[in-house]
Amino acid sequence: MKKLTKAKIFGGLVAIFGAALLSGCVGNFCSEVDQAHIAYPYEQGVTVYCSKEEIPEEYKADNGDADYPLSWQVYEGNDKLWAYIPVNTSGLFTAKKAVFLSDSIISAAQKNLIKTPTYAYWKKLDQKVLDGAISLFAEETLKKENENALPSESDISAKAVEIQKKLTPTDVNPFSVPDCIGNEEGVTINNDSILRNYGYWKFDGFDENGNHQLFGNWIKANEEIKKEFDDAGYDGAALVPNNDFVTVYKNAISSKFSAVRTCIATRDRAEGYGHYGPSNNWSVSIEKTSWGRAWSKGLFEGLIVYPVACLVDSLTFAMDPALTGVGQILALIVTTIVVRLVVMALTFKGTMDQQKMQALQPQLAKIQAKYPNSKENQAQAQRMQQETMALYKRNKVSMASTFIVLIVQFPVFISVWGALQGSAVLSSGEILNLRLSDSISSVLTNFSGAWYTNVNGWWTAGVLFVLMSVLQFLSVKLPQWITKAQTKNQAKLTANPTQDANSKRMKWMTYGMLIFTIVMGFALPAAMGVYWGIGALMSMVQTLITQLIMKKRFAKKQGKR
Repeated sequence: MKKLTKAKIFGGLVAIFGAALLSGCVGNFCSEVDQAHIAYPYEQGVTVYCSKEEIPEEYKADNGDADYPLSWQVYEGNDKLWAYIPVNTSGLFTAKKAVFLSDSIISAAQKNLIKTPTYAYWKKLDQKVLDGAISLFAEETLKKENENALPSESDISAKAVEIQKKLTPTDVNPFSVPDCIGNEEGVTINNDSILRNYGYWKFDGFDENGNHQLFGNWIKANEEIKKEFDDAGYDGAALVPNNDFVTVYKNAISSKFSAVRTCIATRDRAEGYGHYGPSNNWSVSIEKTSWGRAWSKGLFEGLIVYPVACLVDSLTFAMDPALTGVGQILALIVTTIVVRLVVMALTFKGTMDQQKMQALQPQLAKIQAKYPNSKENQAQAQRMQQETMALYKRNKVSMASTFIVLIVQFPVFISVWGALQGSAVLSSGEILNLRLSDSISSVLTNFSGAWYTNVNGWWTAGVLFVLMSVLQFLSVKLPQWITKAQTKNQAKLTANPTQDANSKRMKWMTYGMLIFTIVMGFALPAAMGVYWGIGALMSMVQTLITQLIMKKRFAKKQGKR
């Protein structure tokens, strides 16, 4: 392979990876509270809360341990709420909601010979999480009763005790069935559940400065549990998580929210946003994002990312408040058109100059043919440059304006990308069983269950990817086809080695960006596939309009002659 060809390939790869790197420069709007909300659906603990009658027979027996019975009354004086912890002979917790904890955390620790916490620890931890969630609920209730006045700690504690005495399994459980993850037949979501709305307490917390701190309450609970064991005469350090298990636990939980970026919400929504948890059926509360906070993230976040996300939000809620998926698609279409029109207006002069330069190629070829040794002969190169600039000046072509197109387009492209990735509203709802927050790759590579019936949106994702790819290809090829048709006799008139080299270089860059767009469209959320597909259509329309304007101007110019 020639060195020049290798250089082109290398340059194309650098451009692709550079664009991918820059795309990550858009700030992540997820706060620590948002991440705590997202984490809880995956790790809800091991305790099943139910009525006394719902306790399985094997957990009703007396195991002779007064401190840790097989089942127990959660709060003294409240006979409506009972609990038990399903566990097998291997020591793994078998509650359905504990599937992530057992399979991805405890099992991983055991395989690496890391000591895991005891049954007693998990029981105490779940109790503290429930207590913490009830405290948050009590505080929220008091605020509503007192017109958002901040209640005192003593008032919150008193209200929490009052709530504890009246709790039922329905008040606590996130679903209509005690031991489930929501994908079972006949199970419904319990949006009023204390643990569904306030269980995030487990992964929230505050640092010494009063700022939210991930895992803060979990770490504090571990310290309290250790002290309780020590006070009871046990070796607390041997019963709570050691440093190795803490690392495994934190890494596993963090993996569930670290890649999530869908936290730009311009309004509060009681039903929550997104699809989280083991069955992807848990919507969580996302903090309302202000424009000021967007500016604190960076220039483009405040200037472009937030306004675009706000436009998507406003259009979606205006057309489809229930977020069924239809509103999001319509909002994406309108947003793409608006963004493209703004970019077209800002870059119109540069785009027209690019078309003029393309129309001047035959004349440029003649100039370049006059100086065949311009690469080696400095005098020829200087004269060729002077004639070229004179040609551009006569035809009112500005070289600077052609660069403005790239200067405007690239940051807009990256910022819109960040806005659509970060939009909380796009993480909710689905269209033809395809969730807009799901990546096309994750759907198309999922062959579990009856995928061929489109139950998980497999066919929808496939059609979307094909359409997006075809439209991207056509948007890239259309200008080339038009140029080829306009200059089909140019090669017969004169040789143009310099132009040929430039054309090949541009072709490599064009195809490189096309491949980049298609690959990223496959890897990113389906919403980006919709955006790129509509954007490709807009590009083709822009090309045709520009060509029409150029044709009319050329005809008018010829008429004057």
